[in-house]
Amino acid sequence: LLPRAEAVFNDYQNKKKSGPCLDGTRVALLREMANWVIGPEESRMYILSGLAGIGKSTVAYTIASRAADLNLLGASFFLSRNEADRNNAKRLFTTIAYQLCVYDETFAKAIGDVLLTERGSAATTKDPQEQLQVLILDPLRSIIQSRARPILVVVDALDECDEDDISVVVEGLSQLIRDLPLFKVILTTRPQPYLHDFLGNEGGCHKLFHLQDIEDKIVDGDIRLYLKHNLSLEMVRRCFRRRQWCASDEQIDALVRAAGRLFIIASTAVRYILDKSAANPAAQMQELLRACGEEYTPFTDLDHFYNIILRNVVPANCANQNIVSRYQLVVGAIVFVSRPLPISTLAHLIDMDVEDIHAVVEKLQSVILLGDDEVPRIYHKSFPDYLTDQARCKDPCLRIDAKISHVQIATCCFEITNKHLKYNILGLGNPARFMSNEDGLKKDAITDVQLQEKIPPQLRYASVYWVNHFEVANIEGTELMNGLEKFVDEHTLHWFEVLSLIGNLDSAHCAIRAKSTSSDLHQLLSDALRFISKFYELIKRSALHTYYSALPFSPTSSLLYRRYIKDARHYIRGIEGGPKNWDALVAILSHGEGVDAIKFSPESALFISCSEETEDEYASIHNQGKLKIWDATTGTPISTIPGRRVAFTNDFSTVVSSSDNTITYHNMDGSTRGTMITTSSMIQKLELSESCRVAAALSDGTVWLWDIELWETSPTKRRISSHQCDGSISAVGFGPDGRLFASGLYDGRIKLWNAGDGSSHGALIASGGCRALALSGSVLVAAGQDGVTLWSLDTLSLIHPLKKIGAGAYTVSISDDSDLVAFGFDDASVHLFDVMNRTTIATFTVFHRIHKLTFLPDKSQLMAQTYTGDFQSLNLINNCITNGPMLEHLIQLPDTPLWRGVPIWYCWDDAQHYVAALFSPHQTPVPVLWIPCDIIVTAQTEGSSMLALGCNDGCIILLRLPTSHLG
Repeated sequence: LLPRAEAVFNDYQNKKKSGPCLDGTRVALLREMANWVIGPEESRMYILSGLAGIGKSTVAYTIASRAADLNLLGASFFLSRNEADRNNAKRLFTTIAYQLCVYDETFAKAIGDVLLTERGSAATTKDPQEQLQVLILDPLRSIIQSRARPILVVVDALDECDEDDISVVVEGLSQLIRDLPLFKVILTTRPQPYLHDFLGNEGGCHKLFHLQDIEDKIVDGDIRLYLKHNLSLEMVRRCFRRRQWCASDEQIDALVRAAGRLFIIASTAVRYILDKSAANPAAQMQELLRACGEEYTPFTDLDHFYNIILRNVVPANCANQNIVSRYQLVVGAIVFVSRPLPISTLAHLIDMDVEDIHAVVEKLQSVILLGDDEVPRIYHKSFPDYLTDQARCKDPCLRIDAKISHVQIATCCFEITNKHLKYNILGLGNPARFMSNEDGLKKDAITDVQLQEKIPPQLRYASVYWVNHFEVANIEGTELMNGLEKFVDEHTLHWFEVLSLIGNLDSAHCAIRAKSTSSDLHQLLSDALRFISKFYELIKRSALHTYYSALPFSPTSSLLYRRYIKDARHYIRGIEGGPKNWDALVAILSHGEGVDAIKFSPESALFISCSEETEDEYASIHNQGKLKIWDATTGTPISTIPGRRVAFTNDFSTVVSSSDNTITYHNMDGSTRGTMITTSSMIQKLELSESCRVAAALSDGTVWLWDIELWETSPTKRRISSHQCDGSISAVGFGPDGRLFASGLYDGRIKLWNAGDGSSHGALIASGGCRALALSGSVLVAAGQDGVTLWSLDTLSLIHPLKKIGAGAYTVSISDDSDLVAFGFDDASVHLFDVMNRTTIATFTVFHRIHKLTFLPDKSQLMAQTYTGDFQSLNLINNCITNGPMLEHLIQLPDTPLWRGVPIWYCWDDAQHYVAALFSPHQTPVPVLWIPCDIIVTAQTEGSSMLALGCNDGCIILLRLPTSHLG
């Protein structure tokens, strides 16, 4: 039930790359860290920072191993840039939760109980913050209160995490130790500017140690001990039984000087000297010492050292271009593939013989690991850093050009897909081809081995990751673009089929956005994006219904339909009266909890969905609160920002979120800017102006104002001002230019503030109370339980009080030009007010209580977002209401098989319309064609071989049924 990565400290691959510190090394540091784990120190996170190759992972492994022996290790997670499950935060907390279940039976019971709930099972696929809260913090909070023994979590190599997730990891671990004080965390990383900003706001909860600060003589002594042990006669004879060689003291001293405090050089030197393919440690030592200079800084040492290793493959001044090309192709592929691949798969991706790849890798086994699984893995992340840096790797024959490597891989990806992709790639028969993927494979007894044969590893990789290489390549070379055009023109639907079968359909959205100069190709990609967005749930569930249900209901004028319908194999002979063009519905998306607000960016490229923390004890619903930023073209999520309260600028470039009494400042991609502000009490309202001002209303009745620009300076300069109010604040709001903001109490007392310096700008009384506020350039509006009130901001004089016009106003919106004001009332009515004429000009009744009202810029429509997550468009010209899409699946597909020349007829169930057939092995009809939910059927009739469906928009759809078996 818990998705997890193989990231525990003693997993096989981790063990191969890292092991414990050699006895006698890092003694003082390990003693200090061990005492910290079991000691009473206030700090509960120990951050070990150090340069690349200095030995951080070895220290982390040692501490984790020793803690495990003492039953203190609750969990560990060793990040790795080259592993898809270990280079981001997606499975960090689910993996930790799984290990905690293994660690303690009581923990396992508590977490297991949560997983049996709808919220718990759903959390496994949510964002990391939700996983942490639901799977760890909530179930363990009451359990650990009665315990005293510390529980250690070790997280290694933060710098190998995806850049966007670094803040997620740090803040999540910080929340873990704040909410569950029994936990302690050890985190290792390269120096991170973000950490220094973050730690500046965290008080004494974190301890930071720089590994490079250890005295030179201590580090040199540890490296000398390590080299003497690993190059001793005993260790050499383990590799070469007949060799009687060991390193001399002079040779050890030379290697210590060359290592320059970096353990990675020492360990790589050992691997080089004991290289089994060379089988001559004495000669390898002489070659290494001959090449090593003695006057290098530590950083230059590493570069020079890698240069020496690479000369085994590409000699200096190499004139043989074949040798250089082979090296760059092989090493470039190993460095840039999106996940580590076996040599047999790499051979397809770079179109090279397996033997040629082995010839390169076997000469680089001191920097590229090659295990029994035949998967080459980079030994240390500093190696690809060196290879791709023009300033450091000065020899163009050794340097790896990222764009060239990505072009080569992307081109081969298209060759693979264009060769292998085809309709019904698994050869499923009737009725398995019409069942869900899982049931279809089971029906036709397709084993895992057969699945691997029909969808080989190179096709899986190419189908999922081609876009990663195509986007980085950014070169419209003829061969590359020809491959893309053939792929899109002939195999788009086959590609969807394979992605569905291998469980990676979610990668289709971003891949389709690849750019092209061909107008036909651009149109096909545009159609494909609409197609996969609209029919995603259907195709994800049953791959072959891409052709059977999705394509027939695609617009007949679309290039995608015209290009592929002739090749589609489906049992409906024809569908007439279906859509001709794509309708307005792009996609139906899941926010994950009740949506309180939806808003587009000014250029409509993005939109946000927002929910604030709510709890319904009767319905057992607890929404944590979050904001999601979406790509408005594709409907794909860009970022998720957690928080009980959230506020954002109009262009979404800046987001602030609050949790309890803490405010965090975010970028659009979800990353934080290293700043957290702590307030004196619970934050109840949060607003952000366009001029970088943040206002917060607190539960103690104070209003605080900050200047974001000053958040990076000392804490005393961040807050502009704070003001005490006599009562609980019900609403805050900024003016459109950010110069003013207002705060209001439920009893109707309103204060205006200067957003520049926080000084008072005036006070007002709303006779109807104040539940919501809105400001335009010239008007202030307050909505309350007993009516609404309008003032002029220029004179602070009353424009008009509107009392007792509804059952209680609770939301308000004002047009940009201040001419119109809209109010939402408890009885689900919306009143439109003309400010100039001081009259109500329209009243609408909607289906659900409205949370947010938003005017379109031209005032032609008013968008109403409801608490149920739906929205409606109120046409202010024709006074009509248009329903928007509901937040539910567009298409649902049951686990049922299909037909073989059997009777077919029309059915419907729970408002889902479909065509059904009765098969001889079954007692009841089963669905064979699903009609999209947005086609609302109001009438139907059957003929001898035809169905006619009447729709609520006046359209009639004709389904021509087969008179013979179509296969």
